[in-house]
Amino acid sequence: MFNGKKRKQRLQEQIAMIRPTSKAALKQQCLFLSNLDVEKAQKMYDFLVKDLDGIPSVEAASKPFIRNLGEQASGVFSWIRENEDMISQGVSLIRGILGKRVPAEPIPPINP
Repeated sequence: MFNGKKRKQRLQEQIAMIRPTSKAALKQQCLFLSNLDVEKAQKMYDFLVKDLDGIPSVEAASKPFIRNLGEQASGVFSWIRENEDMISQGVSLIRGILGKRVPAEPIPPINP
């Protein structure tokens, strides 16, 4: 009885691991979950894929780090260009606040 509950819980955890990003990834996950039993994996794959219409056949290629960094930097610079007036107003406001501070008078020397 205890073994059945534990097995059921383990099976639920394994099913929760299925996160298909493509048909190829789903096939790999089905093979893993069926302990490399091709017939069981095929049945599982057919069962799961029949309701998934928009899943791609293979995963999209990830962008290289440099290209991703360049796109993000370009986005930041374009945002700065678009909001240049607001940024300059904020800087002038901060300068105005800091400029209004009255400097403290120096402390007189202890021994005149």
